[in-house]
Amino acid sequence: MSNFFNYLWLILIAIYIISPVDLVPWHIFDDLIAAGVMFYLLYKNARGKKQYQQFYSGSRNQSQGSHKASHEAGGPLTLDRACTLLGVTPSASWDEISKAYRDKISKSHPDKVSHLSIELQEKAQELTLRLNEALDLLKRHKGRR
Repeated sequence: MSNFFNYLWLILIAIYIISPVDLVPWHIFDDLIAAGVMFYLLYKNARGKKQYQQFYSGSRNQSQGSHKASHEAGGPLTLDRACTLLGVTPSASWDEISKAYRDKISKSHPDKVSHLSIELQEKAQELTLRLNEALDLLKRHKGRR
């Protein structure tokens, strides 16, 4: 629904810029302000679509396989599954593990995807929980606190 309102505002602003009616006598300034608002809305909409696509393709391609395997098997998260989820090898250093965790969590943290649909927010929350679980397992395995 918010996309509908974004497009509606964009259309109304475009009509205002094109129309000869102005709210202030200095007709160029209000048109410039309206154009700035229009470009901001376009930028915000494009950024939201890009984040939506990155999140959806990233969470689906990278972690869905390990998520299905983990839950279908019914067992706890293993070291191999945790490494696969984070995209590291079992012999990876702690710096590599923490960097991979930060990269993954920065894309799927629920605060980062609060503007997306409820379904994607729920997927982000699930992915964040699985990433935290994988990091905890690797911490225990590597002897980190």
